[in-house]
Amino acid sequence: MNSLSSEPNVIYVGRKPPMNYVLGIITSFSGSNTKEVTLKARGQAITTAIDAVEITRRRFMKELNIGKITIGTEEMPPREGEGRTRMVSTIEITLTRVPPVKKEVGKESEKTESAIPIHPTELTSIEEIGVNGAEKLKSCGVRSVQDLASFDPKELSEKLQVSEKVVSKWVNEAKNALKE
Repeated sequence: MNSLSSEPNVIYVGRKPPMNYVLGIITSFSGSNTKEVTLKARGQAITTAIDAVEITRRRFMKELNIGKITIGTEEMPPREGEGRTRMVSTIEITLTRVPPVKKEVGKESEKTESAIPIHPTELTSIEEIGVNGAEKLKSCGVRSVQDLASFDPKELSEKLQVSEKVVSKWVNEAKNALKE
């Protein structure tokens, strides 16, 4: 049972950094009987949920698959001073653990892929880009990993006043993240 939720193996994603939820996913799967974990998010937290899933799958638990994605809309009560209800997007991502496949000598094993390719959009999902770096990038028109992958490192390093070597590394990591 996950300590963040009264429901077993459910993680509610909010305003914390994606790595907090990555740790939650890894911890949830640490139980020997855990076969699936569900992340639930709504509104602006949806991108954080997707990033947490992709970071976990790409860097820490390569045996995870996306079992199911459910999207929807919830009606929320009006905020203080507002007169009407508002609609908020929701997502539920169910992760399943695939048992490791034993390779037979001389045979290739197939890599299991998600049915829906999802790429991290948050700039902070790129190694060595923190919140401050992401804000600097956004001020130069780089709003996502996809944007970063398309920028010329030399031009971007001049705008950011950061070494070209560092920016080149960021751009290459963004391109690699999109290839996976």
